[in-house]
Amino acid sequence: MMIWKRNTLICIALTSVSINKAQTQELHYPGDLIERIRNSSQTMPGSLPRAVNFIKFAESHRTYSIVVEDGSEELFVSARTAFQIIYEDGSVMIDAGMDEIVHRFYGFGRVEPYWPENNQLVQDALQQANLILITHEHGDHIAGVLRSSIRDEIAGKTILTQAQVDTLINSPQLPEIGLTEEQANDYIIIDYDILLPVAPGIVLVKAPGHTPGHQMIYVQLEMGTEYIFIGDIGWSIDNIKQKKLRPQETINRIGEDPVELMAQLAWLNGLLEENLLVIPSHDNLLLTKYAEEGLLNNLSISR
Repeated sequence: MMIWKRNTLICIALTSVSINKAQTQELHYPGDLIERIRNSSQTMPGSLPRAVNFIKFAESHRTYSIVVEDGSEELFVSARTAFQIIYEDGSVMIDAGMDEIVHRFYGFGRVEPYWPENNQLVQDALQQANLILITHEHGDHIAGVLRSSIRDEIAGKTILTQAQVDTLINSPQLPEIGLTEEQANDYIIIDYDILLPVAPGIVLVKAPGHTPGHQMIYVQLEMGTEYIFIGDIGWSIDNIKQKKLRPQETINRIGEDPVELMAQLAWLNGLLEENLLVIPSHDNLLLTKYAEEGLLNNLSISR
């Protein structure tokens, strides 16, 4: 684990030398991107991960009409989640949970389910992790590395992209997750073109649109199972299957780039036939199904 962690930091240092000058331009995925991602996942020395764990620490209750264009008024349970990639001798976290104050922001005045004991498990997992990755700079994904009693301990192993940091400094989703330039220096700040391997079997894939700093995270296990964690590109797998954005009202409220998102949905739709598991962070039904099938295990903490 220490070998690949050291190589990760070297790779990050080289990547961070210059800011990507095409950052604000529309990102085009090449036709061979998935093969490039797969090849990149094998470039870092060390054993591939063994399993993927997850935990749900809160819920938000919506309707499909908010989630998918032309969706019904049927209930959509939005799971608030974090994921843990397990290696033989360590772990990598994807996303960081949130405290209850930040959770209330997403209720729009409603009281919605929140399990503080589960969020504490996320904090414990962050503390034990070798590396922490963040899909994007919204509070339900990133607050746990910003508003935490162990922030000073975990910041130095948390990778943030330059775009994520820029948002947190200049226009955070809510004041509680704002970051100063001085605080930002505590984190590992990177920038990259389209993809970046960060650990054996793990590759970051740039995907601005939902937020400027949004990224996907590809994971390949030693048994060959492939996952792609898509954050909030689509809240439901139906966004991917139907190649449908969120409704315009939701797009406007969040400030999304629909052109970027549609290109990402189309690319992800093409992966559905690749026998690759597409993981939206918030699709409670899909995540429950994967858990029942043994594809996602319960978050584990070493005692």
